Amino acid sequence: MSKNPLDFNKNLFKKTKKHYNKKNILLTILILISVCFFYSKGISFVPNLRVEAKEYEVSDKLMIKNTDEWYFNKFKDSFKGEKNVEEEIIPDLAKKEFEKELVAIVDGYPIEEMAQFIAEYNNKIAGLIIGIAKKESNWGKRSPSKNGKICYNYWGYKGAGSLGTVMGYGCFASAEEAVAVIGGRIEELVNQNLDTPQKMVVWKCGRSCETTGGQAAANKWISDVNVYYNKIAIANSK
Repeated sequence: MSKNPLDFNKNLFKKTKKHYNKKNILLTILILISVCFFYSKGISFVPNLRVEAKEYEVSDKLMIKNTDEWYFNKFKDSFKGEKNVEEEIIPDLAKKEFEKELVAIVDGYPIEEMAQFIAEYNNKIAGLIIGIAKKESNWGKRSPSKNGKICYNYWGYKGAGSLGTVMGYGCFASAEEAVAVIGGRIEELVNQNLDTPQKMVVWKCGRSCETTGGQAAANKWISDVNVYYNKIAIANSK
């Protein structure tokens, strides 16, 4: 038997017509009674189907509306206009590209794992971070350790790290901490207009270069740091 009462009624109607033509009165009466019975049952559930469909339609629209509002509220700050695209998305892409450039320069050296943190700084500061690390430790191949643990001090920094000091040099707990401390200190000096290797030679000499090997040693320090400062700071500023 068909699950659809309307289809069933149609079939019954065809049978009724057939038997009516044959003048089978009794069968016709029985069929008509059945038609009335199933039709009354059909009337009772068809409206329910319509109600359910209407409710589903309303629910579906509400779901779409709520979903749209959720996405809008979640991402609205990122879609305020072209200004935000320039301030947020473009700098992030530039940082990723800058990080790739740094990795290409220091590939294979211990300092490579610090590239993502160094890329947080501008080209000038990053150039000094990389340049000084090359001169002072060959990018981490010569650096202090404490109790068998690397100190991540690739710059000859003598201030204390979170793990204190070892042999007079700071000991950091992680690559991220090291870059934060060194980058912060170099940034302070750059803000004081010590923004080139020539001026930043105070990193090596302190108050006087005479106590740290003389002017010749200072000039060599400036020259060596300048190699990577030019590659990173100068080249990226063009």
